[in-house]
Amino acid sequence: MVTSSRKQGESDNRFHLAKLFTMEMALGLFTLAVFIVLYSLTNFKTEAGLTTFLKDVSYLLPAATALTLIILTGNIDISAGTMMGLCGYAAAYVAKLGYEFYIYMPVAIITGLLLAGLNGIIITRFKVPSIVATLAMVNVHLGLFILLPSGGWVENLKSNFTFLGTSTILNFIPIIFVISLAIFTFFLWFMKYSRFSKKVYAVGGNSHAAVLAGIKPSRVVMQLFLLEGVLIGIAALLFYMPKTIVQSNSTYGMEMLFITASVVGGTSIMGGKGKLLGTAIGVTLVCLINRSMIFMGFQDYYSDAVQGALILIVVLITVTDSKKFTPFLRKMLTYNPQADRKENT
Repeated sequence: MVTSSRKQGESDNRFHLAKLFTMEMALGLFTLAVFIVLYSLTNFKTEAGLTTFLKDVSYLLPAATALTLIILTGNIDISAGTMMGLCGYAAAYVAKLGYEFYIYMPVAIITGLLLAGLNGIIITRFKVPSIVATLAMVNVHLGLFILLPSGGWVENLKSNFTFLGTSTILNFIPIIFVISLAIFTFFLWFMKYSRFSKKVYAVGGNSHAAVLAGIKPSRVVMQLFLLEGVLIGIAALLFYMPKTIVQSNSTYGMEMLFITASVVGGTSIMGGKGKLLGTAIGVTLVCLINRSMIFMGFQDYYSDAVQGALILIVVLITVTDSKKFTPFLRKMLTYNPQADRKENT
């Protein structure tokens, strides 16, 4: 009787282990392994290496959060990269005129609100598919870059613009990383406990059912595009503030980095499934991979190839029926060879 209870307890422990083995845990362990290897074998562990890595995470975290919110509804924003460039240029241009941070920071955020809001109107009011609307807006933005004063360049920016971007804590933790982490923590809480987050998942999971539940999908999508604009504006500030030169088209194509971090973090490209915690792990992994490629001497296009491969692999996993994989995993973790031998005999 005691032996039977012990076996039952062991089986229950294995089953709980299987329940705890989530995608976020697997991704987190893999990211940790990559970090340890990179830290041990390269110059990544120097203060300069860690600071550069944290600066990469600083701007990518709010931008990937923005794309995660959009993807959760089953939409996409291909124009996020060029939008970020316009937000950064607007802030830098105002800072160059001599205005302080309490002026140029809202300018970046308002620019993001206007640009993302325009995307939202086209998608929700005119029912244009998000991938078509935002892809068209990329070309519009590229045309605007040429029309901007000085070809979209702002040079010789003073300390009124760069002071936050160049400030650190303990000589290696950038202030902008702390700001980014604080913003992400708020959104992590918001998506876990707010009523609005339930509407986001409902719209992405089944928009028709959401309508029957009294939710207006168009309104939710529009609100999320506005929220995306705020986050892209913040990401633009965190990206450009460490620099004394702002080139508006330098973020062209960066949307693939945001999407990669979001999708690799477990957000379903089909919508309705994903967690911001997974996005944070995805951001860390993408930044680690980019850093490792640089330390190993590879060119930028190799990083692009790796990002594309990561998206393809994760999307294939997403569209594969996970119900076939989960029972197999739980069976392996709850497997008892002694019981199996008794059944065979």
